[in-house]
Amino acid sequence: MFWGRKPSISDDLKGWIIDSFDWANDTFGKNWTGSRKLIAPSRDYFTAGAGQTPEVAQQIANDIAALLPVAPIEVQPLSNLPPEYRHNYQDIASVGGTYLHDDHDPLISYDAALMATPIAFINTMTHELMHARLAPHIEAMPGGEPVHELSTDLHCITHGFGLFALDGPAQIGWSGYMTQESRTYALAVFLARHDLNPQDALTRLSPRSAKALKRAMTEHNNDT
Repeated sequence: MFWGRKPSISDDLKGWIIDSFDWANDTFGKNWTGSRKLIAPSRDYFTAGAGQTPEVAQQIANDIAALLPVAPIEVQPLSNLPPEYRHNYQDIASVGGTYLHDDHDPLISYDAALMATPIAFINTMTHELMHARLAPHIEAMPGGEPVHELSTDLHCITHGFGLFALDGPAQIGWSGYMTQESRTYALAVFLARHDLNPQDALTRLSPRSAKALKRAMTEHNNDT
């Protein structure tokens, strides 16, 4: 109908999201994807103590690595990095972290100020660790290398970190690589595919993100 609500994202983008979920299922195994949980900011998943020290940052990264799973990777605040690496970094006000790939000694940097917003920090660390998870598969992923940053954002959601993917960028006023609309649609797909109770997500999200997720779930239900 001409008075119907406009879709939040295009059909092509929805198709890419669905294809990417299917790809993750095929690549990492049905048993893996069938047991995915919605990761929450709780002691059930994160063991680090309070504070904003490099040791706390490393433990958070180690917890995320175990959940993805990938091997633990060293993380360093940007100010501690060797000078020869620092010129490669983008504007940390909008990026927050960077992954330097090396088959033997990969390294993740982070803006130490980001630790003041834990949800955003966990989202950033998840994105950077996801680079390591996806590194062997960049060309094989739907869309290939040209969309690998978008894919990295998306697979944080396919791996259960959708709560952080929605509220993290909102905390720091930065959209990231995917839009909020595409992330909420992806989280709606995740909840439906794993037969999870939407309330488990809605009650943990900010009111704005929860409202967007409700719309995305309705839209996804109408699409299927």
